[in-house]
Amino acid sequence: MNINDYLKTSKILDGTFPELESTPDSPFTLFNKWLSDAFESGSDEPAVMVLSTVEDHTPDSRVVLLKAVDDSSLYFETAKPRSKVRQLHGNHNVAANFYWPPLGRQVRIQGTAVLTDDFSHVADNLDAPERDLNVYHIIPYRFEFYQAVTAGYKRFEYVLEDNRWLQHTL
Repeated sequence: MNINDYLKTSKILDGTFPELESTPDSPFTLFNKWLSDAFESGSDEPAVMVLSTVEDHTPDSRVVLLKAVDDSSLYFETAKPRSKVRQLHGNHNVAANFYWPPLGRQVRIQGTAVLTDDFSHVADNLDAPERDLNVYHIIPYRFEFYQAVTAGYKRFEYVLEDNRWLQHTL
């Protein structure tokens, strides 16, 4: 069988998915809930995110681990001589994508990634103190939540405007 035959017969999400509950005022509250659900459901590698950066107008993505979350940022680490560090030095804009197929959920995040030296409040979650890694925090300005439902899907976003999170159905 050639690859196109496989692609033609591949399934899209189907199954019984969690009900979409009311949406809280903060996207961090919902993100933390969905991430907890992913851990509790036994999803494979729930903390894995695809991180996309841009260098010289060329997008680049790779998988990294979410290491910590606080009320305003998501934290990840990377080795100092990596291309990701060079890319982030030139352009702080990033996109991150979390995907949990068993739950029919996806979260897309856009924001800026900033190198941080003050990560004491999340240091217990990081390897940086022992391994001399760069620690970045993503400061989101947009979250998009996708939830598969029995007859399709629901999508909605939170956009940060004037220091307030506004919700929109997509």
